[in-house]
Amino acid sequence: MTEPKTTSIRIEPLNPAHLARWVQDAPVEQLSRFQGFLIGEWLSSVEQRFPDLLPSRSPRCLLALDGDRPVASVVARPFNRRGSCWILQLPELLGPVDDHSHRMVQQALLQQALQSWTAQICSWVIRCPATDAEAIALLRELGFQPLRPYQCWCPPGGEVESMGSDQLPAGLRWAALNRRTAQLLWPIEQGGSHSHLRQITDRHWLDLLDRSGPGCGVLMAGDAVLAGCIRLPDAGEAGLVELMRDMAWDPRLDQALPSVLNGILQRGRPRGLLTAFDDAPLSKILEAEGWTRGDEQLLLGRSMWRRQSPQRNLQLTRSLDQVLGRLRPQGTPLPTPSLGDRR
Repeated sequence: MTEPKTTSIRIEPLNPAHLARWVQDAPVEQLSRFQGFLIGEWLSSVEQRFPDLLPSRSPRCLLALDGDRPVASVVARPFNRRGSCWILQLPELLGPVDDHSHRMVQQALLQQALQSWTAQICSWVIRCPATDAEAIALLRELGFQPLRPYQCWCPPGGEVESMGSDQLPAGLRWAALNRRTAQLLWPIEQGGSHSHLRQITDRHWLDLLDRSGPGCGVLMAGDAVLAGCIRLPDAGEAGLVELMRDMAWDPRLDQALPSVLNGILQRGRPRGLLTAFDDAPLSKILEAEGWTRGDEQLLLGRSMWRRQSPQRNLQLTRSLDQVLGRLRPQGTPLPTPSLGDRR
C-alpha cells in the first residue's frame, strides 16, 4: 500500500533565488518574462511606498513552489494609477503538479494574492473565458462576481495590405492618445460600464494614458470621438487591445472602421481584439473584414471597500429634557414693559 503524499505547496513572492534555481530548466522566453516581473516587484514596492508621488504601473508576481520547483504563478497589475484596483491573470501552470490538483494550486495562489497586497488595494478584477466553468466556479468561491462580458476576435490570417490614413472618409482622422483625446474618449469608455463596475475599477480619464500602445488611438470627427482603441492593462506582451465606440451608431463608422482595423493590424499586430459582447453592428464589420470570433471573455470583480461607520456624535444623544432645559428661564422673570402713562 502506498503512503499518502505529505509535501505541501508554498506560495512566495518572486525573488532572485527562484530564478537562480529555475535557470536550467525554464525556456528562454519564459525566463526573460519572469525577469521582467522581478524588476516589476521592486518597482511596485517603491510605488506603493510613495503613492502620492508615483502612479501604480508595475506588476507583481507570486509563485507556487513544490519543494524548490516552481509549478505555477499568478501575476497582478494595477488597473488604475491610484493603485486602488488591481487586475489578476488566471494562474499559469509552469510545470507538472504530481501531488496536488491544478485547482488546488490555483486556489492557493489566488487566495494568497488577495491577502498579500491588501494594504492599499480596495478591489480586484480578473478576466476569464466564459466557457471555463471550473475557473468561474473557483472565482465565485473567492468572492468575485461577473461584471461585464466581452467578445474576443482573432485577426485575419495572411499579410495585411498597407493602407494609409488618407483612406478615411472626409472629415475623419486617426489621432494618438494624449491628454486631450483621452478626455474625449473617457465618456465612451465609461458609457459601456454600469455604476457597480465603475465603483470597483475606480478609474479616471488619466488612466487611459497608460493604455496607449502600437495601433492604439481615437477616430476623430472634428472635436468629437467616434471610436477608440486602447491596450488592455493585463495584456502584457500578448498584444490584446479593446475597440470601443459610442453607444449610438454613427453611419460614418461603416466606411471608417475597415481602415481603422487595417491600421490597428499594421501598427499594433495584436493577438486579439475585444469588443462589447452585444455590439452587433461592430461585429458585422469585423466579420466582413476577415476577423473570426474567439472566446467570450467575462470580467469578474471583487470589492474590498469597507463601509466606514461614522462615529456617534455625543452632542446629538442628549435627551430632550436636556435640550429644552436650556430654554427654561434660569432667574426671576423681568416685569413686562407697559406702554401706559408712567406719571
